[in-house]
Amino acid sequence: MSDYARRWRVENVISEAVKFFNLNALSSPIPVKVHFDVLMTVIADTLYSMLAKHLRGFEQCDARKIYRHFIRGKAAVDITDGEVTVTYPRKAHNPILRNVPWHRLPRSISWLDHAKPNLRFQ
Repeated sequence: MSDYARRWRVENVISEAVKFFNLNALSSPIPVKVHFDVLMTVIADTLYSMLAKHLRGFEQCDARKIYRHFIRGKAAVDITDGEVTVTYPRKAHNPILRNVPWHRLPRSISWLDHAKPNLRFQ
């Protein structure tokens, strides 16, 4: 890969952070808070990239597209008897979500009295 291509990719990542994560609207001019904002942006971008790698056909998508197709939306959350059930309504991208290896998720949520997560798709 040429130096120009590498630089272009870096500029695209920075541009995405500014647009999607509102990196140009930092919470404070105080350097500590600015560093925290940048750190949280990097962590969020990394998590979106990790999710994208598990979504067939969306491996190279940016955070904005992953958010639009998979994160933003509605779901019913029901917490009863030590179980957290999330029910997703019918949506065009649900088959892609069903193919994610959800069995690799933790079997319980430690900070919620070890409640068992349960994902359902209609």
